[in-house]
Amino acid sequence: MRLPSPLLPLLALAVLLSTGCAIERTLRITSVPEGATVRLDGQEVGVTPVVIPFEYYGVRRVTLYHEGYLTNSTTVNLKAPWTARFPWDLVTETVLPIRRRDRRELHVVLTPGEDVATIPSLRSVIGRAGVLRHAGPEGPRDLPAPEPIEPAELQGGDDTP
Repeated sequence: MRLPSPLLPLLALAVLLSTGCAIERTLRITSVPEGATVRLDGQEVGVTPVVIPFEYYGVRRVTLYHEGYLTNSTTVNLKAPWTARFPWDLVTETVLPIRRRDRRELHVVLTPGEDVATIPSLRSVIGRAGVLRHAGPEGPRDLPAPEPIEPAELQGGDDTP
């Protein structure tokens, strides 16, 4: 069976549009020492080293926790390459049948130590929570400012009020 000539270009266009490109986007997070728990935008995603697939570009918060080390929280700006920006993304992600990979890496060196919440900082949080608890639907009017922490208080050891 022979197709009429006006349908041939339409058929070719339909085939091209249906073969859209699969872009594999991954963020690989490593740490020293290995074995740190990783949270990406507040959700636990694994233990280092970990490879996390992502769909959208933008700023993400990465937090690492490891026993015996200070918590490390940082923002990562996953900037889109030119091929993923409008109008080029319409062509590179839907029309061109080329498989591409966008691999990003983040390496974090954790600092030995323990995260310690001091009594003044806990009192400040509890005071602010009380104000929020008693606020109406319009929210708090006069929320107390967080208490500054003096450098001497960061050492810990003295739990007296």
